[in-house]
Amino acid sequence: MKEKGINSFIKNNSSYPFHMPGHKRNALFEKLMALGAHSDITEIKGADDLHNPTGIIRDLEEAIANRYGSDKSYVLANGSTCGNLAAMGALGKRGDKVLVARNCHRSVYHALELFGYSPVFLNPEFIGELGVYGAVEPNTVKDALLSNEDIAFCVLTSPTYEGILSDTEAIAKLCHEAGVLLLVDQAHGAHLELSPYFTGSAVNWADLTVQSLHKTLPALTPAAVLHAKGNRVNRILLEHYLRVFQSSSPSYPLMASAELCLELCENAELFKEWSDRIDRFEKSLGALKSIKLFRCVGMDKSKLVLTGKKGTELCDFLRQRRIELEYATESFALAMTGAGDSDEGFAALLTALEEADESLEDFGKKYSPAAFCVGDTTVTAEDAFKGEREYLPLDRCRGRIAAEYLWAYPPGIPLIIPGQTISEGFEGTNAENLLTDSGKLPLFAVVK
Repeated sequence: MKEKGINSFIKNNSSYPFHMPGHKRNALFEKLMALGAHSDITEIKGADDLHNPTGIIRDLEEAIANRYGSDKSYVLANGSTCGNLAAMGALGKRGDKVLVARNCHRSVYHALELFGYSPVFLNPEFIGELGVYGAVEPNTVKDALLSNEDIAFCVLTSPTYEGILSDTEAIAKLCHEAGVLLLVDQAHGAHLELSPYFTGSAVNWADLTVQSLHKTLPALTPAAVLHAKGNRVNRILLEHYLRVFQSSSPSYPLMASAELCLELCENAELFKEWSDRIDRFEKSLGALKSIKLFRCVGMDKSKLVLTGKKGTELCDFLRQRRIELEYATESFALAMTGAGDSDEGFAALLTALEEADESLEDFGKKYSPAAFCVGDTTVTAEDAFKGEREYLPLDRCRGRIAAEYLWAYPPGIPLIIPGQTISEGFEGTNAENLLTDSGKLPLFAVVK
């Protein structure tokens, strides 16, 4: 990193601001200053322009590319969501057939809708113990490519919300041999390959990789980056769509945090200490009789997937002890670790889990995939969403065409998408408890 950058510019900027924003960095606004107003500037001379970087933002993007090993990296001030949207806009044209892992984030589905793509869904392996989808197997991609010779590009998520990684190297090779571009939504993997302790980055293999810095690294929400590798993607088109989906008034505190994040990540001890905390925790957790960590081959160990108790009850139990988890379903609770965790935090979690191990009832159940998640797409998402609709209880929607999305957030993976025929019910799936409220089924829109 060069000595001069966004943070240096902000620190040394002493000019009076007859420009946006309206708080004018006035110290009288104490609460705003506490939120970072002192670094909240706009594209004044010397501050560069995110949409045409030639100075300190360009320097930051070059430093990110060097650190991650990409050929070109872009700072995202609107999170990974805008990175996915822009990337998918650049990779194809309306009507193109694209391979999409069924467990992709809702931003990918919004892009399918906005750009009029025709999706061919890839079904990842199903993990019955958790009731979620995991990795996309290379053979699944290979079979889909052989069955569909006119695929424009492929999109997959690795790691998943629960930390399960796909073999992006093998999948990229298959895609490129078939002349197909690959986008990897790696929002939860910005820490991968920055040290020997966390591996599985897609940056060296995928044509485009989207990563959220803030999810696991020391950066402000929603700081993110988009990496380009190779010369297969039209970067002029990519940069156009980045301008479309990014604010024309990007947050300088956010971009300054990305710069600081990169500097902090030069410290190898940061990752070693993080990894060691996880290893010690996992060893200590092994002494518990019921609560266990779910682990599988090819998994990012920074995600602590806790099983053995009903996940939602465990989450509530921990919340009462002032520990807030990331996410919980009936079958598991997810504790997300990050570079900013402390020994005290891990110790508090372990103590609370030891208590929960004795207090809560054991829970173990195998799940089946939600059959309605894989129904055929009968009409385009855009046509279904904008067409005439009626509302029915979900259990009366079987055989009908969905007119809207159905998802639980987090993690933002749609259970049903517009245009899809709802083929089965959700009984016996891990989605069942997410879709009911006091035993009452929600109304859902179907094409009239």
